[in-house]
Amino acid sequence: MLWTAIGCLIAGVIIMIAMFWWQSAAIRNPESWAKFNKWRMPMMIAYLILFIAAAVLFLVW
Repeated sequence: MLWTAIGCLIAGVIIMIAMFWWQSAAIRNPESWAKFNKWRMPMMIAYLILFIAAAVLFLVW
């Protein structure tokens, strides 16, 4: 269970960093910015769920 919590935490951080990297690259191009805006909310929900899962698993462990 501890390794699952660590995995969720690492996956959440990777998604969050990828989102910020994609945003900085997409802000210069309107087409890419539209594509980024389409995927922004699902990525935010994904890393939020992963962080909550990691916190719950750490508490249960």
